Amino acid sequence: MSYQPINRHSLIGDLHTAALIDDAGRLVWLPWPRFDSPSLFAAILDDARGGDWLLAPRAVQRRRQRYDDESAILLTQFETEGGRAELRDWMTPWNGQAPTHDLCRVLRCTSGSVEVEGRFAPRPDYAREEPQLSQDQHGITFRAHRLRFTLISNRPWQIEGSTATLRTTLRAGEELRCLLISDTPAPIDAIERKLAQTRNFWEQWIADCHYDGLWPQMVRRSAITLKLLTYAPSGAIVAAPTTSLPEWIGGQRNWDYRYTWLRDAALTLAALYSVGYDGAARNFFAWLHERARQYHPPLQIMYGIGGEDRLDEQELPHLEGYRGSRPVRIGNGAYRQRQLDVYGGLVEAAYVIESNLDILSPTQWNELREEIDYVCDHWHEPDHGIWELRQNPQHYSYSRLMCWVAVDRGIKIAEMEGWPYDQARWTRTRDAIRADLLERGWNAQRGAFTMTYGEPHLDASLLVLPAVGFLPPDDPRVVATIEAIDRELGHGPLVYRYRYDDGLGSPEGAFLLCSFWMVDALVMLGRLDQAVERFEALLRYASPTGLLSEEVDPASGTALGNYPQAFSHIGLINSATRLTQALRAREGNKSVDGTLRQ
Repeated sequence: MSYQPINRHSLIGDLHTAALIDDAGRLVWLPWPRFDSPSLFAAILDDARGGDWLLAPRAVQRRRQRYDDESAILLTQFETEGGRAELRDWMTPWNGQAPTHDLCRVLRCTSGSVEVEGRFAPRPDYAREEPQLSQDQHGITFRAHRLRFTLISNRPWQIEGSTATLRTTLRAGEELRCLLISDTPAPIDAIERKLAQTRNFWEQWIADCHYDGLWPQMVRRSAITLKLLTYAPSGAIVAAPTTSLPEWIGGQRNWDYRYTWLRDAALTLAALYSVGYDGAARNFFAWLHERARQYHPPLQIMYGIGGEDRLDEQELPHLEGYRGSRPVRIGNGAYRQRQLDVYGGLVEAAYVIESNLDILSPTQWNELREEIDYVCDHWHEPDHGIWELRQNPQHYSYSRLMCWVAVDRGIKIAEMEGWPYDQARWTRTRDAIRADLLERGWNAQRGAFTMTYGEPHLDASLLVLPAVGFLPPDDPRVVATIEAIDRELGHGPLVYRYRYDDGLGSPEGAFLLCSFWMVDALVMLGRLDQAVERFEALLRYASPTGLLSEEVDPASGTALGNYPQAFSHIGLINSATRLTQALRAREGNKSVDGTLRQ
């Protein structure tokens, strides 16, 4: 076997963890039992030694993947010379009771007959262990991660040390059923109940989506993907379910994203709320309350999904990395950074949701108020910025912008709810941040707001200047900044975060979230036709099953970075919503929040 392109994989999950399965029927990534647990299978990070689980017909001529309606049940369809088969993969979602974890795979011959091969090669703890497989009355058993696992099947497998193999023939209507389970083994017939339970869960969940705009299939698939990135027991949301998928093939920009960045999570719950899901917001703010109670403000920029505050980074030199992209990392040292923009995203999400739901308790407001007080104390200091560069702290314009958002939205929440706050200080600080950014963030020589004070580099994060209400979209400085970013950071519909040497020694792809931000900016400038054209061009970078990577190589279209990426799906939902509103307003010859010029 060999590495498949990143976007030739699809995601299944149980709201505790998630797996990647490629369109050849090969499961190549699965941490167990949580997103941030060590992996059982990691062939996507080392094709030879990482461990995989293959189920597929032999001599496949054609294959394709899709999801079963609007669910997280994955279908991979195969066509051979002698017949056709369909592989159904899923994990049973957590039901709120004592956690049990399973992964179900059913290969059914739908016509003719197919010769099937299977390989089950778990390599626990990021392939630092080779388990000894054995057979008992339930199936193939092994121990890993302090758990006992059982592979249950309706057809026999042959054990060869740490690998089990299977060869069999299926005729029309026959099935190969496999159930991987930890804790208590279950009979193979339990697969039917688990499939019904999973289908029912997703049918009920997607029924709550109230999005009625354009591109509904992509928006709803994005919502399902964001749900799959949620750790249900705590309400935490991971940035991506993978680690070390490279931002450039062969490069060293390989990071572990299986944690909860406050910024990313706030944007995720805001996007889910916009299409009908307020439960995600309630759960996340409850999780945030626990972090504030446990650690006290100021909060870190990121935590483990169970609230862990230490995410020490280490390299795994025994793994070659996806297509030779080293080092493979677990943990993320950026948790020690100060990124002042985080508070803006957090308070903005709280404001938007509180305006409609009254979601915050007085205690949670007191905690949020402490975070805003921290911003008032430290907004003028350097930090590491949204892109968490591993350089010395600097004065980032985006950090200043989002500090302004934090204080401005904090004032709005307090006034809306009648809650206590230091009105004079917050108002004074908000005005001071605004004056500082207008004076020092604007670079007259470049004719644009720049990444850092006094430097010429552009930063695509500043595309949000009009969206957060800092300046009106028709302000000449806003227009000039958007056009400069498009001209110097754009490549067709794609947009890079920045283009300068950040010390990591390798290039990176264009960033999909920034590309969607450009769509939003064009909408606010009233350039609707151009925005639609770019948005639809961006949709073509999705996988066949509708998943988006973090980045894309503009030259080849290759998907890059951890996958699927919450940021990218957030961008898709927000741009689709904004475009829908703008296009409907144009049809009715109305303005959209006063931002569209007819």
